[in-house]
Amino acid sequence: MSAAQYTYEAAWSEEERTFIARVKEFPPLEARAGSRAGALRALKSVVYAVAKELADSNAESPEPSSNKTQ
Repeated sequence: MSAAQYTYEAAWSEEERTFIARVKEFPPLEARAGSRAGALRALKSVVYAVAKELADSNAESPEPSSNKTQ
């Protein structure tokens, strides 16, 4: 499973004065940066590491939202 298939979003947090990126399939994971691209890049790095760790331990990764039937 490729971590690139997950659903990412980044939004500006006025309260924190930074961009916060989140991934729908891993709700606890988020990353912060001064730019939208930086936050997404940081989060994708974490998601790739988590997905690799899950694969290495033969654990099941969450299915990408885009693959789920409605």
